[in-house]
Amino acid sequence: MNSLTHQRPASRRRFIRLLGGGMVLAAGGALTGCSTALPAAAVQPWQNADAESDPRRFMLAHALLAPNPHNRQPWIADLTEPGRIHLVCDGTRLLPETDPFGRQILVGCGAFVELAVIAAAQRGLSVSVVSFPRGVPAPNELPKGIRVATLTLGAPGSATADPLFDQIVRRRTNKTAYVNDRPLPIALTAAWADTARAFGLRTGFVAGDTAMAPIRRITRESYEIECLTPRTWLESARLMRIGPDQIAAHRDGISINATMPRLMYAVGMFDPMEVPERGASSLQRVMDRWTPFETGSGYLWLAGEDNARTTQLKAGRAYVRLQLQATAAGVDMHPLSQALQEFPEVRASFEALHRALGVDPASGPVQMMARAGYALAPAGPSPRRDLASMLRA
Repeated sequence: MNSLTHQRPASRRRFIRLLGGGMVLAAGGALTGCSTALPAAAVQPWQNADAESDPRRFMLAHALLAPNPHNRQPWIADLTEPGRIHLVCDGTRLLPETDPFGRQILVGCGAFVELAVIAAAQRGLSVSVVSFPRGVPAPNELPKGIRVATLTLGAPGSATADPLFDQIVRRRTNKTAYVNDRPLPIALTAAWADTARAFGLRTGFVAGDTAMAPIRRITRESYEIECLTPRTWLESARLMRIGPDQIAAHRDGISINATMPRLMYAVGMFDPMEVPERGASSLQRVMDRWTPFETGSGYLWLAGEDNARTTQLKAGRAYVRLQLQATAAGVDMHPLSQALQEFPEVRASFEALHRALGVDPASGPVQMMARAGYALAPAGPSPRRDLASMLRA
């Protein structure tokens, strides 16, 4: 909190909480990835992924479009060895407060790997993937600088094109309100189950108001806990990119580009570093932003038989395929990870969610959960850093 904030009178601070505090979480709703205002440079990687002629760069140009927590893009691609890509987890792009063991980060890395494999197949190249070739990080250790996977390219003609390739650049995480009570295609939920099994995972889909009601409540409560816990709130606040200049400069994190929060930020009436407080109007307005997240056809969950680091990678590979399958079917998805996080304050929500889903975390916790359905408004792509910033040659 800066010195200007300390000098504001109490009445003005209450005004800021009413207006500014309520705007902060617009970033977690319809504003993130909004197609109306993001600077062109920030979304250019979505338009030029096919422009790369070198096979490895072609793979990586598509892989960097993978979904990942807080849009941290924690990827370094080591190309020093011909015919191989060594994926390294960027230790400067972790989320130690909300993701203290790096599980979500590794799920994002798994999604990166899978998109690289799909892109290679488009060029007729098979890919051998070896997970953690230099050793697996300990369960409670952040994967800083860990070599997550080595991808070795096969001979030309060793693979056929994956039918999901065209969906890579069309995939979106849509955080707007969805239609309620519109069922998903049976063929899609069946395909999801088949995909999970192919990776040694299991999945389920929860639909109907009675079954969805406890999940709505648990996810809302866990989100409130994250907002009220200073260190977890501030972790997100530091990643807010407010206005086109910040978005274009960083091309990651939480994009805020709507007119009102930008204006309030510019005049000092929007302080993202001010933590919401229970009983304050700011918290209520923050929580109001959650309301659209309780809409949709149902909740998709994905779990493994254990919580091994390799399982976390497989969960990411499977999840991105599930979302590509949804995209092909015209279905939107939006991950809701708050109740799956592992910081202590959210433990009760973690346990409650597993009970509601009928999953025993001791036998393999849920790795990903997302609402799915048909969004009322389209979503644009989220910012991405360019390929050159991720390469180590």
